[in-house]
Amino acid sequence: MPVIISKAAIDRARRFVETTARPLDAAYLDLVLSGGSVHEARDRALGELATFQTAEGGFAHALEPDVRTPAPSAIATSVAFQYLRGIDPPGDAPLVKAGIDYLVRTLDRQAWVWPAIDERVHEGPHAPWWVPDLARFRGYLLNPTAELLGYLYDHRRYVPDEVLAGVTDTVLGAVARIERIESAYELYCCMRLARTAGLPAHIGNLLEKHLSRSLEAVDPEDEHLDLMRLVPTPSSFGYDIVKSGIARQAARLISSQGDDGGWHPSWEAWHGDAHREWRGKITSRALINLYDHGFVAD
Repeated sequence: MPVIISKAAIDRARRFVETTARPLDAAYLDLVLSGGSVHEARDRALGELATFQTAEGGFAHALEPDVRTPAPSAIATSVAFQYLRGIDPPGDAPLVKAGIDYLVRTLDRQAWVWPAIDERVHEGPHAPWWVPDLARFRGYLLNPTAELLGYLYDHRRYVPDEVLAGVTDTVLGAVARIERIESAYELYCCMRLARTAGLPAHIGNLLEKHLSRSLEAVDPEDEHLDLMRLVPTPSSFGYDIVKSGIARQAARLISSQGDDGGWHPSWEAWHGDAHREWRGKITSRALINLYDHGFVAD
């Protein structure tokens, strides 16, 4: 019998999110647990996300808590579109179009990638591992570029054909050259791309072939790899491959809940605000994952 989280533990976690998490993560949790049927919850979540958007269209202001610069970045913008997929606003929402326009403008058209950050990361505090190195980040062909490509297909009416073609060729070429994707973060990005509703069939078929091999090789003990986040529902591609690993991770997650109802990041805190924000986001995400995979009490 699978381990499930009790109603009392859920209540503690929800109180933790309400009192500690960012308003965005509290609003997003309310939206998801309402089944997306409450228009007020959607409007609230979208409004909270909009506070992280800059005049340039990209996102910043510690939406990615470890990057606290007020300057927009590809990594923060990728996080914004993760929320947007769950919020599901109208396709013509100004926030969406401005975000896509930012991505089109900032694409590196020599390498056909988006470096996750650039030198403007120094305009605010950031974690020590986010050191700008354009040459290094231009060499990352899948993280975050594969994920961002999915958002271009989500909103392709705003995307020039040459941009879509150039990024698609880069991502498909990178995937075709490797036997499997070993980096947890590259795997997240490629799985998000594979879940894109408007993805052309030939791209989806190529991805699924490579991703199946990659999922078969994942280590459920990898602290960087949240399988419930990677495969967000039992109906998602890849679920049957990682089902046993998801059950193991869910049991570990339930047993590691803090006395205050929240969950802690597994990595060492470098900044007090970032640590608090991560706790709220991780706790909100944990509840969503447990609900979506059925690890909750009736």
